[in-house]
Amino acid sequence: MSLSTRTPMTDTERVLGQIERGEVRADADAARQIAARHQAAYGDSVWGPTRDAAWADAIADLPANRSKDVRP
Repeated sequence: MSLSTRTPMTDTERVLGQIERGEVRADADAARQIAARHQAAYGDSVWGPTRDAAWADAIADLPANRSKDVRP
């Protein structure tokens, strides 16, 4: 029995191949989804509140229909 001589692939080649084949997601949307899952599971106990949390809450509380006398 003869063993084929194959050069082992590097971790970089393996991971890039997985990304190209769609086996692994490595984009910004995937990172946001992972962060959202962790935030939902662990809350602020892992990372603490974000600096923009108060700003995001304030924006979310704005009424959908602003009156015309308010400047944009």
